[in-house]
Amino acid sequence: MSETEEQQSPPRARPTRAELADATDRLLAEIDTAFASDRWVILRSETPQTTWRLYDGAALRYCAQLLRELAAAIDAGMEFGVRILMRSLVEAAVLSVSIHFGKFEAVEAVARAARHSLEGVQKEADHVDERLAKRVKKARQSAKRLRAHHANNPYGREQALSRLPHMPQLEPSRIDLHSAIAEYGPYEAQSLPVSTMVDELSEWAPRLGFSQEDLRPVYLSYRVLSMIGGHASQRVLDELFDASPRSHYVRINAQPASNDGAVLLWDIGLYYTSFAAEWVLSAAGFATPESTQIRQWSAPLPNGRAPGSRTADIARAQWSTE
Repeated sequence: MSETEEQQSPPRARPTRAELADATDRLLAEIDTAFASDRWVILRSETPQTTWRLYDGAALRYCAQLLRELAAAIDAGMEFGVRILMRSLVEAAVLSVSIHFGKFEAVEAVARAARHSLEGVQKEADHVDERLAKRVKKARQSAKRLRAHHANNPYGREQALSRLPHMPQLEPSRIDLHSAIAEYGPYEAQSLPVSTMVDELSEWAPRLGFSQEDLRPVYLSYRVLSMIGGHASQRVLDELFDASPRSHYVRINAQPASNDGAVLLWDIGLYYTSFAAEWVLSAAGFATPESTQIRQWSAPLPNGRAPGSRTADIARAQWSTE
């Protein structure tokens, strides 16, 4: 298609909830059918190829389940739940595509990141227990000194008892992740931020043929979703205020005012999941008529904008092989 023809082509209309629900059901059915096949019953071994294939499939399954729960949250009107699920879906899709194209090396990077997280939790747990032990020791020493000071004075003893410091009642966390950490063997802990995966995908994309564009907008969409629901913030709280421009009074609502944001996010989540499904399932030898059709139907415009809406410009990926 020429650039002129492309510009003259009418943009895809914004999909309806019914259309998105139907597309979601068809996509999930295709994914479920593929994984129910004996082709995905994999002999347990620790070869790089087998390990990669297992994680390649698991990452897609994770995306599919998040899409399933996203659709359910939208149907239930769970506005903040939708945003949080969509943020997770963006991260899951980036991870899925990264594992698929990065092969076993990408799985190793995920393992290093898992060890990094475990070590971080263990370090924090040890720190919490150390702080608690110091507080208990300090309180006991203080109480001992007060009792000793007023030991021979009955009135002073009563006064000392009334001034005894608070004795912490918390118990140590007793979190011990060392055996889980040891399972990662030679892998050294190393974080794996979403931004790093996105930048790697941008480098791989032209060579591996899944995009010709810079994929940094994917990370931007992830950050935007963090800002509007993934993390508590002033921006999130501001959305709960209900006030007329001419009113001197403000009400605080239970959730943000209704808008078409959830439908837009559903459309984007459908695109991310169908994109990952098309690559993962076809690489395993499955036909992907639904994944391909839905990926093409929900794909962003060549300039990265979302069809039918300008508000989703920065929340739309630019993966496209068309």
